Amino acid sequence: MVTAPCALSHDRHWFSRREGMRRARFERIWADAVPKVFQDVPTYYRKGNIVASLGIWELWVWQFVRSVELRPGSRVLDVAAGTNDLGLRLLRKQPRIALTAIDRSAEMQAHGQTLARRAGVRIDSVIHDVHQLPFADDSFDVVTLQAASRHLQLDKVLPEIRRVLRPGGVFYHCDMLKPENRALEWLYLRFLRLSVAWTASMFGSSDASRRCVSYFSDAIQAFYTPRELSEVLAICGFSAIRCETSVWGGMVAFHAAQKPQPASQPQTREPTWADDVDRRAADVRPQARRR
Repeated sequence: MVTAPCALSHDRHWFSRREGMRRARFERIWADAVPKVFQDVPTYYRKGNIVASLGIWELWVWQFVRSVELRPGSRVLDVAAGTNDLGLRLLRKQPRIALTAIDRSAEMQAHGQTLARRAGVRIDSVIHDVHQLPFADDSFDVVTLQAASRHLQLDKVLPEIRRVLRPGGVFYHCDMLKPENRALEWLYLRFLRLSVAWTASMFGSSDASRRCVSYFSDAIQAFYTPRELSEVLAICGFSAIRCETSVWGGMVAFHAAQKPQPASQPQTREPTWADDVDRRAADVRPQARRR
């Protein structure tokens, strides 16, 4: 993995502007259309991703799983867990972890729990909006987020992930990102539109899913490059940030970032963007609905 540079070329104001632009463009889609898509796709979600990516989905998921360090007894939170595909792979890698899955889609998690029962493993399931995690501070040793951040408000999600990690805990992220090469980006986004449309037709997707065909490429176009996402993690208060790109010039990348350990002596430092969010966070968080 490549360690993120110490000197940042962007600041928290840049991050806030970027997230504001993403919200203005996609907030209605995130609230209405995307939940309907995930009501439709649970039974063919993994197969659909394999078809749409021409099989490369499986390659990068296993690359990501290999990058996640797990110890027996670790408390692991899988954010936007979907159908528990990642969680099941993590349990195969290290069966002696305590895994919690959180997702706002009851339909995705219902299918994920069916898969967990078939595999004979336990995954605690929480149905809740991941922008406000219903867990105490310092609750988890590891947090994972795969193939979902394009549909999320990172200025809300990342501070929450940092909050629930214990000091020294590690956040692992994997997603399709925006390539830095403009020509590659142009080819990639057009391929994505065609492949998503073809996959929706092949699996008989609902009208809601078909209407989101262009959204999936638009979301990547408005998202972050691997280097920019490294800087976003630093802006949100993470340290020891590492990034490794996978296929096609950074279209998929893996990040690992640590919640800093408390200093042995009090230190004066400039507040991070995440500190501002932490101060504004409500003390009382809504109770999760468990399944």
